[in-house]
Amino acid sequence: MFAFKFALRNVLSRKSSLVIILFISFSIALLVIANAIFDGTDNGMEKTFIRSFTGDVVIRPHSEFPLSLFGDSTPVTGNLAAIPQLVPYTDVKDAVSQTEGISRVIPQITGYAAVSTDTADSHSWLNMFGVYGDEYTEMMDGLHIVEGRAFKKGEKGVMLNQSNLDWIMKDSHDVALIKIGTKLKLIWSNGALATIRSVPVTGIFRYEVNNPTLQQIGLVDPDTLRDLLQIREMRDDADVDPESIDLIVDGLQSGIEGLFEDAGDEIGVETDTQDFGKAVQDDREAETEWTESTVWTYLVCQTDGTVNARKVIRNLNRFFKEKDWPVEAVNWRTAAGGMVVMVFYLRLILNIGIILILLTGFIVIANTLVISALSRVMETGTLRAIGAGRGFVALQFLFETAILTVTSGIIGCAFGSLASAAISHAGIHVSNTLLIQLFGGETVTTVLNASNIGSCLALSVLLAFLGWLYPVHVAMKASPIVAMRGQL
Repeated sequence: MFAFKFALRNVLSRKSSLVIILFISFSIALLVIANAIFDGTDNGMEKTFIRSFTGDVVIRPHSEFPLSLFGDSTPVTGNLAAIPQLVPYTDVKDAVSQTEGISRVIPQITGYAAVSTDTADSHSWLNMFGVYGDEYTEMMDGLHIVEGRAFKKGEKGVMLNQSNLDWIMKDSHDVALIKIGTKLKLIWSNGALATIRSVPVTGIFRYEVNNPTLQQIGLVDPDTLRDLLQIREMRDDADVDPESIDLIVDGLQSGIEGLFEDAGDEIGVETDTQDFGKAVQDDREAETEWTESTVWTYLVCQTDGTVNARKVIRNLNRFFKEKDWPVEAVNWRTAAGGMVVMVFYLRLILNIGIILILLTGFIVIANTLVISALSRVMETGTLRAIGAGRGFVALQFLFETAILTVTSGIIGCAFGSLASAAISHAGIHVSNTLLIQLFGGETVTTVLNASNIGSCLALSVLLAFLGWLYPVHVAMKASPIVAMRGQL
């Protein structure tokens, strides 16, 4: 207790103490405010994107480039690489569906297409998600149908974002050309090759948050998107048996020989035209019957809340590794890609900058305490001469740095919390597209949590410890003999 009183007296007697406390308090407050804003941004984006298009967990194929639900997420040159497929799809989907904590699984295929109509001369590009419309819109409760309906499984159709209609295409009288039932042309080009598919608009939807990322999304039935992208069906669970191929070839050869076997004979064979016609009709019906494809690029999953999404991802990736399947589970942030990942790194860079400012403050504190220790060499030596041990001197300097840094940390956290609450209460609106993307919505919100405050306080304690090491080393150099000589 005496060491604490002694340290408190020394801190109060120095004029530089107030400047140090104000500097560190400001830096801590800035760190609290910045993290509160980014926590609010993260929470807003997480809630919006999970309920709109990413789900809680996304299963994607391994790739050599950053892969999001929009495709290639490589900065500047993204969206150019072909998206690999989930293989083996059936086994992967079955395994994911049976995983603890997973409640729903929706397959998805992703592509890009220019949209146009028969009466329009222009077109606009959209990110097209090939999904089962009715199941997808039921899972994504942040997506609301405002007109029409969702296309059903096996039905041809496309759904557009309501905000798209404001800029996709209008006629000379500024009237939207796309309505429910409009035949929409989807155009995909790969160099000299262009593919066009016509599909009806079955519904118009909107998202709860007017986010630029969400404005780029259109929904289309997966079969149309596969045809558009020239993606062919393929087996994903086994190799073709060579013996089966030989049987097929032998059968084809026998059939061809049978066609010309009796070519020179008289035509006297009865033909049951009715049975033949029925067989042809049955074959056509079998060909047109819809069957679920195994060609997909993603599985969008929803958790039931019983298991943390991060734990689900770890368990799935461990299982995939054991099976040696070229797929991986990722969280909503990685699945969204683009600006969401940029916000994460922006937060990291900002925190590093603030910590560097705090380290500058640490250097100021250390220098101040070293100067103080040098000016009090005789005082320290005298204390040791009258019985104060090394532990007392070390404790005294530790208390001095702790009073400066911990007090600054408490003041900074308190001021930062009040400022964060004021920002959130003010309801600051932004209209810039980049800022809307950055903050996850049109309103700036802040979220204060215990981990944010705790980390800032822990940082102030760390500064106290680091700022104590060298000054106490300097103080220990003062021997009682030198101090006594100085007194005489």
